[in-house]
Amino acid sequence: MQVKDPICGMVIESEKAAAHGTYDGQEVYFCALSCQKTFEARRAKR
Repeated sequence: MQVKDPICGMVIESEKAAAHGTYDGQEVYFCALSCQKTFEARRAKR
């Protein structure tokens, strides 16, 4: 299944994602660990 990285906007295959997690009840996928770290840092600032 194709998904969009919420940080950089890259479209990737979910099964090939470098990282993923569940946030607010939704599965989120990342193309790289750096995108996941950026996402987590932005969430922590809220």
